[in-house]
Amino acid sequence: GARGECYGGFKLSYYNEYKSYLSSSGRTMDTLMYCVVVVSDTRQELVENVTDAICQTESCILVHVHADKGADRMVASFVGPPETVIEGALNAAVIIQRSVDMRYHKGPLNPVGALHSVIFTPFSNVSVVQCEDIANAFSTNLADLLEVPVFQYNSPEIEEKGYEGLAVALETHDPIYGPKEFLPMWGTTLVGTAKNFIMFNINIIGTREQGMKICKHLNTRPDLRVQTIMLEDGGNCVVNCEILDSAVCNLSDIYEHIQKYAADQCIAVAGSHVVGSLPLSSLLDAADFYIKKENLFIVKEQQKIRFVINKLGLNSVSEFKPDSKIIEYVLGVNRNGPLQSLSLQQFIESVGARTTAPGGGSVAAVVASLGLSLGQMTSWMTYGSKKYEGAEATIREVLPELHKNINQINPLIDADAMAFRNYQMAQKMPANSAEETSRKNEALNEALVTIVHVPLRVMEIGTNSWEHMEKIASAFNNNLKSDLQIGIKCLATGIWSAFKSVEANLEDISDDTTRQDINDRATKMLETSEATSQRLLSQLQ
Repeated sequence: GARGECYGGFKLSYYNEYKSYLSSSGRTMDTLMYCVVVVSDTRQELVENVTDAICQTESCILVHVHADKGADRMVASFVGPPETVIEGALNAAVIIQRSVDMRYHKGPLNPVGALHSVIFTPFSNVSVVQCEDIANAFSTNLADLLEVPVFQYNSPEIEEKGYEGLAVALETHDPIYGPKEFLPMWGTTLVGTAKNFIMFNINIIGTREQGMKICKHLNTRPDLRVQTIMLEDGGNCVVNCEILDSAVCNLSDIYEHIQKYAADQCIAVAGSHVVGSLPLSSLLDAADFYIKKENLFIVKEQQKIRFVINKLGLNSVSEFKPDSKIIEYVLGVNRNGPLQSLSLQQFIESVGARTTAPGGGSVAAVVASLGLSLGQMTSWMTYGSKKYEGAEATIREVLPELHKNINQINPLIDADAMAFRNYQMAQKMPANSAEETSRKNEALNEALVTIVHVPLRVMEIGTNSWEHMEKIASAFNNNLKSDLQIGIKCLATGIWSAFKSVEANLEDISDDTTRQDINDRATKMLETSEATSQRLLSQLQ
């Protein structure tokens, strides 16, 4: 809401130490779940105590805390391994039960209880099914520990009544866990899951009735829940959106629809606000929508974020600071694998060490990526130059594709080494019985298929990139001729090297059909690559 006041940064040392550990050990954060806790109180002492309770839970890392005094609502978000997010949320719930009395709640949102809701969503290598299991486990523990009723999140018969109508609602509706009784100090709690959960508010200059008309249009969507909040100064209201799957229901999608419905009533939209935090992908997806809609040329991540902050009016209520709002930025998660994160000197030494990985497959991915990078550099050095303005349309088309392909190849540097290590682990499996031998052979074959498919994927991305390299070769800054030639040769060499990695492991795959199919695909891509690179190099002589 527009009356928001944020408190952030409590006990930063807890997750700064964890971030330092991850960085020093070369690890990335995986198998993580994201949890959002919504509390019906904003007193600073409570905010600090809830924050402490989360931070002091082992392996739970606070992402963001938002205390909106106008709505009398606090939102805390954190991540952690599935087995610890339950403990983190329960620790917060204990503090809330001791400190919050719903009989004195004054906010306009009409929540259902002191701990209004707890939402679990996947963050890294966690499925929605796992989230549902965690949500059920948390609900059981919450009901048993605090002896409170718990309802399923997205229960209209409870949420529409709110705290004021909860006593009546409990007469005809049973909680999924806990006692079927009205607890005046607590109310109840909604617990559920979402694929990608974001709390997104859009400000409109209009009445509550006009806001409710907009909500009526949006509430037909299963991936979105909306309600209208009237602000204290009158004449302005907030459309409060809870997005359950931002991959399907994007920020730009909601914003555009609300602008349309507002325009139909001749009222204005005055920016937006993200309550709590959000995943990086949701912002980049919204940026890509507007870039395509307006036929703009923006490639780099930071530029996209600046652009979409402006398009969505995310600074209208308070400054949107990416470092404290975007989950990946807050956590400082290394989105690159350990090999990608090495310095060039360290990578070269690791390849030359007396170990089998990283080996030829990782090097093939690096060489192919370097080839594409030189093509990208040539494009950037051509773009915007008056002398080559005739090539601008081609460069605008090619650069985003090269950027995307580089980002797809780079993770394969680590994937190749990891695939080989998995094969080594399968080799060490016991084979003392027919059943163990069968399991070992199955694991070995599966690992071999992965070992082959990683360099095969390098070949696919590289081969698909030739059409972009051809377009660059037809219109580029001639001062970069040698760089483009080297880029073409590197890409061809990377593809050839990846083919050799495929070929070396192909004969060990037991299934004849799979082996022949992969061989045919790899051979065809190699022939295409060799022919295209030779033609382009001859063209550039």
